Amino acid sequence: MNYTCDIILLSYESPDLLKACVESVLERTHVPSRLIIVDNGSKDPGVAGYLGGVHGKGAVTVEKVMSEVNSGFAGGINKGLRLADAPFVCLLNNDCVVTEGWLQEMIDIAGRRPDIGMVCPESSTFGSRPAEGVSIEDHALILKAKKGRYTELGHAIFFACLLKKDLIDKVGHLDEIFRGVCYEDTDYSLRALKAGYITALAEGAYVYHKEQGSRRKLKDREEIYARNREIFEKRWDRLYRSFYMEYGSAGAAAIAESYELLKGLARRRIYVDMWVVRPEGGKSFREKIFDSVIRHSDVTVRAVTGPLARARALWKILTKKKRYDLVIVEKGLLPVMLMFLGPLHGARLMIRDGMKLKCPDGREFDLSDPDEIARAVKDPQSAQ
Repeated sequence: MNYTCDIILLSYESPDLLKACVESVLERTHVPSRLIIVDNGSKDPGVAGYLGGVHGKGAVTVEKVMSEVNSGFAGGINKGLRLADAPFVCLLNNDCVVTEGWLQEMIDIAGRRPDIGMVCPESSTFGSRPAEGVSIEDHALILKAKKGRYTELGHAIFFACLLKKDLIDKVGHLDEIFRGVCYEDTDYSLRALKAGYITALAEGAYVYHKEQGSRRKLKDREEIYARNREIFEKRWDRLYRSFYMEYGSAGAAAIAESYELLKGLARRRIYVDMWVVRPEGGKSFREKIFDSVIRHSDVTVRAVTGPLARARALWKILTKKKRYDLVIVEKGLLPVMLMFLGPLHGARLMIRDGMKLKCPDGREFDLSDPDEIARAVKDPQSAQ
């Protein structure tokens, strides 16, 4: 049988969670698929007992890989990846429940652009939860109005994620240096980005994720997280933060152009807090901006109004707990005050004049060159 997708379901303990996940896949997946269940050394006899009676159904066939030891998330997924040969591969945790149309919509989004290498579904993990009294399936039905829409993500989360096979062929498998679980998906996302692929969130596909449901029995969880984070940041550096402020007198089209340029910083692990000063209410203005751009999860837009907008921005920059590493503002009184208060906020200041970004020390950058801006923020000596 020629499969459109290989679904790699990583199983570890929690037979009740596993049963709910498998049954949802068998009932609600209509794309020709092979469900590869990799059990990661479960000791609970209920897991083996349940898996022994699992068989394919409809468009989905089932293959099982039973391991004697727990190889961690990366090691377990890699066992499945070595078997996968379909044009799409979907990674799935055992603490997920999928909904009607989930996989087809993710595949459709992946086909929108050749550089979309990975697709995550909308989920409780991203804050989309059914309202009280609303079922998971009914919540998913509401989201189907967003069919065909997607948001670019800073990185994938592998609780449920579709990968193109050509991406896997270029980037390889998950790095098993990340023991246990965490950071292997962010690492893989940045490897994919380096190879020219982005990650998308399919807004019309929904998978409910009972977060941490499969991790509660993980021993030394905090130590594992700390170790993996240290490895990750040595390889990729930490996440940087920036503040960008622009006056919206030029209109939504000009702001949308700026937003597109700021996405370049987001792809270099510089989170952007974008403030737009408008004389009228902000919500409708944000909607106008997003009508013409593909949103990025790491570029947030806040429309601010009123004569105290600059004062509010200054207060935000000075009091933010996780301090900004970069501040970009247009010329005027605000940058003068920021230069004077530099020791308090500690950010690299760039003053925008058209496309040019001018630093107080005389150096200049171009807003359309995110690589140079990122180097100046992450390694100030390299920009001298």
